[in-house]
Amino acid sequence: MTKKYWKGIDELKETPAFLKTKDQEFSNPNSIEEFLADEKLGESSTERRDFLKFLGFSVAAATLAACEAPVIKAVPYVFKPENVTPGMPTWYASTYYDGISYASILVKTREGRPIFIKGNKDHGFTKGGVNPQIIASVLGLYDGERLSGPKANGNDSDWNTVDAKIKASLASAGSIAFLTNSIISPSVLRAIEEYKVAYAGKFEHIQYDSISYGAIRKANLQNFGASIIPSYDFSKAKVIISLDADFLSTWLLSNEYAIQYGQRRNPDGEWMSKHFQFESVMTVSGSNADQRAMTRPSELANVLSYLISKKGGNAGVANNLATDVKAVADAAVAALTAAGNQALVVCGSNNVGLQLLTNKLNQLIGAYGTTIDIANSVNLYNGDDEKVKQLVTNVIAGKGPDVLLMSGVNPAYSLPNGQEFAAGLKKIKTSVAISAYMDETASQATFVCPPHHGLEDWADFRAKNNEYAVAQPTIRPLHKTSSTLESLLVWLGKTGRGGKDSKVAYDYIMATYAGMGLVDFNFTVHNSCTPVLSIATAPLTFKDAPVSGLPKATDLEVVLYQKAAIRSGEYANNPWLQEMPDPITKVTWDNYITMNPKEMEDAGYATTYDQENGLNLATLTVNGKSVTLPVYPMPGQALKTVGVALGYGRGANGEKIGKSAFQTKEYGGHVTDENGNPKPIGANVFSMAKFENGTYNYTNAGSLASADGEYLIAATQIHHTVMARHSIIRETTLGIYKHNGKEAYNPAHTLQKLDEHGNHVNVPVSEFDLWEEHPVEVVGHRWAMTIDLSSCIGCGSCLIACQSENNVPVVGKDEVRRGREMHWLRIDRYFSSDEEATIGTRKSDDINYGNAEHPSLNPKVVHMPMMCHHCNHAPCE
Repeated sequence: MTKKYWKGIDELKETPAFLKTKDQEFSNPNSIEEFLADEKLGESSTERRDFLKFLGFSVAAATLAACEAPVIKAVPYVFKPENVTPGMPTWYASTYYDGISYASILVKTREGRPIFIKGNKDHGFTKGGVNPQIIASVLGLYDGERLSGPKANGNDSDWNTVDAKIKASLASAGSIAFLTNSIISPSVLRAIEEYKVAYAGKFEHIQYDSISYGAIRKANLQNFGASIIPSYDFSKAKVIISLDADFLSTWLLSNEYAIQYGQRRNPDGEWMSKHFQFESVMTVSGSNADQRAMTRPSELANVLSYLISKKGGNAGVANNLATDVKAVADAAVAALTAAGNQALVVCGSNNVGLQLLTNKLNQLIGAYGTTIDIANSVNLYNGDDEKVKQLVTNVIAGKGPDVLLMSGVNPAYSLPNGQEFAAGLKKIKTSVAISAYMDETASQATFVCPPHHGLEDWADFRAKNNEYAVAQPTIRPLHKTSSTLESLLVWLGKTGRGGKDSKVAYDYIMATYAGMGLVDFNFTVHNSCTPVLSIATAPLTFKDAPVSGLPKATDLEVVLYQKAAIRSGEYANNPWLQEMPDPITKVTWDNYITMNPKEMEDAGYATTYDQENGLNLATLTVNGKSVTLPVYPMPGQALKTVGVALGYGRGANGEKIGKSAFQTKEYGGHVTDENGNPKPIGANVFSMAKFENGTYNYTNAGSLASADGEYLIAATQIHHTVMARHSIIRETTLGIYKHNGKEAYNPAHTLQKLDEHGNHVNVPVSEFDLWEEHPVEVVGHRWAMTIDLSSCIGCGSCLIACQSENNVPVVGKDEVRRGREMHWLRIDRYFSSDEEATIGTRKSDDINYGNAEHPSLNPKVVHMPMMCHHCNHAPCE
């Protein structure tokens, strides 16, 4: 008799349900849409480690792209690919450019899947410098909200159909406009020139930057006769004066400047630079300054005029300064005198008049030719604000071109009148958006043509005149997307589609490379870039120009700024960046109104917050547009000013831009509005920018009124000072460091214990051991990591790098608010208090701990990285 073994009644009786599932080892996977549609989801909590899945990120498509074919049997390689060793990474040199950030990079792949990006220290002028957006961009490759193919009138389509209709529209068009971000690709620019020939008199190329730097180009056009942005070298500047320019985080090529800056902040170096910052909102650059002055936007002209007068010039502008600002300006003048021509002045305002004054001061101190190279100009941020405004005006009025092509831009979101522009797109016969998402602009376009992700594409760049760079694909395209260059050539009738293994862009770039007289393309790809000899031109000479249109003082000056993580909103759908604490406020997943705590107390706003207690709401009105946001206490904020970060409020009309851009509920799911659309994180304040004197400006007059209610924010740090505890962090001056021993500025740590007489005495830390049963003296080599706090600027790049390299989970706003963030690394930020001479050093033994808990009006700032050391016998366990 044969015995029958069974695990349950279903198996014993062989029910239909059992027979259906007995050969199915794994359950059918649900799509993210099916998962989110589950009615039971709203009743359950989303696990912290599963939050990234909830936001729609997956490597499933990447696995298929890397494998190319289903695995039938698990057997070793018969012929192993030369560059693939299971478990070992392969690195590729490449180049990153997204219209805002640029860098030479190294891409780490495992079994054909890109997993990590870092800077290339050996090649490229950025010298290994990257920022959080560059590092986090690898996550965007796996975003489930990326378009997987072209769309026509909002519906799925195919490339043959879309290409045919676009080519027909171009052929019959009386006028064609191509609106792009700043194009620095020689190959794309060559293709655009072919369009100008093919559609002579009909075609216009207009470049548009969501954050404009047009004032620098306009000022240089007046002073030097050339519309350029020069190369700045902070490593050659013994004195740096910055006026509202966050050059270490968000201004121009900040990742390049941060590397240069760090070279001269080494106390063991030949010399250290002196840094003076005049600004309204506390920035990463301001937090690192040797001296910082709280300065309203309307006062910047006075500061520049004062400095110009002290250097023997005449700005023709009033130069009266407040006492505290004048003290910093006088110190800057003394430093300029000592530095000679080894000094640099930069200004972050997009006001042409302020940039003219900045140029005048740089001319007086002899910066041109030493710290400023006007011959090797920067090709980024080449937008023409006046042409953009004219195009937008025409589109809104129904007088736009017959065909509008758009690539790398989202004007419906980032223009001050973006909503009107979006409505105007419907009046254009044919609008084409080359966009990876159905964003605010693409959702209104006739056709949407998704481009490759930067890690899937061949591309070339010339960010500066003296360097040519190449980006190479590190993975086969995951979806039915296309190279932007290939799309342009197809619509021009120069080629056909090449599919996922297309060589169209590669061949065209090779031809561009050869046409530039360059040789050895493979070696250039290996390094990611190669030097280029610029065509010799007549040297540019400075010519003074009249100054007008300077910012005017108002009762409340509103500053629109960029946060280190979100910038202008292109990566608002990236959860790593949303959960990255702001370097200054330490707030995640939100934007807010920044205001000086003193003025907040006077107005009755709360200046403290925690897990259960939020911040007061207020309504800010500018240009007749209002937003209601929490008011955050920002030490160092200039009085009579408030700041609001750009880049938030994405997808306000339900556009599918990525799930991370929307608010999540406490126990999973998205918060929705009255129309059932997910509510965006924060508010879009691009509408508060203004067009003035030929450029878009990001300061304006406004009014602030308190609103009912409070708003819970998620911050990773709610204590803001060290309360004079010298054991946390220590500072000293360069003189003491150079001329005194270590005990003068960094004495060994001690702890107190009771001696045999019952007295408290200080003894070395080595006398205390939490792990006596695990001696460490004789265990052999032990590894540790140290960080030079003089070099750490608090930018947050290392935090994102750690998250990417170690696959650290995203947990969401609610968990962060409860102190449950899972970052392996954090960067504490400490403000000085009035009770301290420097951070951690008491003015006297009679300290008022209540006062020590509150930052000064204009505090000094230090950043201190804290990381997991993976100790064998960790005291925290």
